[in-house]
Amino acid sequence: MKKYFPLMAFATAAFAACTSNSGSESAADSTITAETAVVAAAESRTCYVHYKNRDSIYLDLHTKGEQVSGTLNISLYEKDRNTGTVSGIMKGDTILLDYTFQSEGLQSVRQVAYLQKDGKLHEGFAEVQEQNGKTSFKSLSDLKFDDQVVLEQSNCK
Repeated sequence: MKKYFPLMAFATAAFAACTSNSGSESAADSTITAETAVVAAAESRTCYVHYKNRDSIYLDLHTKGEQVSGTLNISLYEKDRNTGTVSGIMKGDTILLDYTFQSEGLQSVRQVAYLQKDGKLHEGFAEVQEQNGKTSFKSLSDLKFDDQVVLEQSNCK
């Protein structure tokens, strides 16, 4: 019997370890489920429009955490219409996007920025540069957000 005592003690300890692990796995599963629910709740879709002097802008944004994507359609009076997609990030109240669009039969990419303020988006402007086929802001710290182009929240189409 003395020979089997260490073996039985080991088996009991192993069984106890397995039992306590399954409890912590349940707790881990609960944590993962809760985190998934928070991430799912963070997904949203919001649309914005701007109308001024026969110009119109329609922005359909899908936000998941800091990631933002969607579509942007710009129709400026007596100019070509730009229709394309946006993707980028949201940092605090600032949205920084790459706008890939078709204009005059060519595909172009340019950086756009918006500041969220009072449920509206204020477009940002700064000096730009073209590099590797993309037009982007020279310095993000130089962005100016004013009331020149303001998009208001709207029903999504």
